[in-house]
Amino acid sequence: MPVDLLLLLLVIFLLSTLVIFLCFLTKKATNFREHAVGHRQFSTATIVATIVACSCAAGLLRHGITYAYKGVSYIVYRITIALFPLLVLSWLGGRMHKFIYHLSMPESMASVYGPYARFITALFEVCNTIIIVSLQIRIIRDTVGLFIPLANPLAITMLITTLMVIYAMFGGARAIAFTDVWQCIVFSILTVVLVWCVFKKSGKTMIEIIDFVKAQKQFGLSNIIPSDRKVQTILDYLANLVSSIGPFLVQYVYMCARPAQARKTCLYAGVFFTVVMASIMVVGLLVFVSFPDVPSRVIWDHFLSKASSPLKGVVCMIMLSFAMSTVDSRLHVASIMLAYDIPKSIGCFRKFIHLHQVKVARLGLFVLGLLTMVLAFNCPISILSRILMWYARFYVPVIIAPFILAVLGFRTSSPFLVLIGMVTGLLSMLAWRKWMVSIVGTSTGHVPCMLMNGLVMVIAHYLTSQHKINSRP
Repeated sequence: MPVDLLLLLLVIFLLSTLVIFLCFLTKKATNFREHAVGHRQFSTATIVATIVACSCAAGLLRHGITYAYKGVSYIVYRITIALFPLLVLSWLGGRMHKFIYHLSMPESMASVYGPYARFITALFEVCNTIIIVSLQIRIIRDTVGLFIPLANPLAITMLITTLMVIYAMFGGARAIAFTDVWQCIVFSILTVVLVWCVFKKSGKTMIEIIDFVKAQKQFGLSNIIPSDRKVQTILDYLANLVSSIGPFLVQYVYMCARPAQARKTCLYAGVFFTVVMASIMVVGLLVFVSFPDVPSRVIWDHFLSKASSPLKGVVCMIMLSFAMSTVDSRLHVASIMLAYDIPKSIGCFRKFIHLHQVKVARLGLFVLGLLTMVLAFNCPISILSRILMWYARFYVPVIIAPFILAVLGFRTSSPFLVLIGMVTGLLSMLAWRKWMVSIVGTSTGHVPCMLMNGLVMVIAHYLTSQHKINSRP
């Protein structure tokens, strides 16, 4: 595929995204609720495609090809990352009757724990969004520079990012949902095409591939939970249950009409996302079968050097659709928190911002877009990835336990109890990093520290209640 044709396909893809946005621009949001969650009449299929599109990050394909050689343990690990959080969210979504009409996860936290929990949750998500979107933009730039060398990667990346910021600013939840559906269709079809092309290029039959895989020690079923690291593997799998649950995913529960739809939507999205992840793992497995002696650190570059021009075009379009569908959704959720949750938490200019929430959300999204572009073009991927790992390490112990307890019916009259739990989760993770890593052998202490958070909250609530009962005359 000539470079000019690949550039033409990229332009067609961007123009089609713009056309979809313009089609839904005619129905502008009349209030902030419609801007944030749409009209709440989305079909289940639409929300499923949007969830899957948002969950597929740009580096997914490269990771699948680079690390598939690790065997069945890595493949199962990636599958659990795709499936388990959405299954847990499906279970929680069916119980969110009291929260279904909220506009964000921080608002749900505020309804139970007060403004402090709302502010902390919103701040965590805004910071997380900045780093994740910066990574996606950086990958877009690298992808354009790799596959379309004659084009200016910086100019193309700024054009793509500007397009995403524009339709996220003015289209709101409706435009983002339907552009994500389009991008989901694109990468779903192209992923199947990629699997077929890599399979044909391998020159091996299905029987030969199966025999080769069976001969590799790391693909034995006993490696799902290796005997020499059972505790580490179990902790990793437990962390996958809740590691991806966050405001960006919970936001789609609020787009559903009722909890029953939220439960079905997250369940179907989990299955769909698992199929997409499994397809990517199959691509990585086929690449490993084709080049078994190539080291993992160079397998990505080696794969692209051996790929034909049409195959490179397919890879390019998959990565761009992954990145774009993640960026617009993340920016939209973060802008809601900047315009809705953070002002209500701290009270500054609350009345003024309430009267102009849609404008403030658009301005916040524009500022976030600029900030992420600056970070993407000036910070290496290694630094951004380390910051993201730090966030993931502390988010689950601090935020997830109070949210799950709130959904399950836990209520407290003191807003400081949630702060006690959050501080406990934070200190538990720091203690885990300092003392438990050398004992257990892994830094994945998300679930134990999250349980410490929830346990301390419940105990503190019980002691407070008993004190109030005993102090009554």
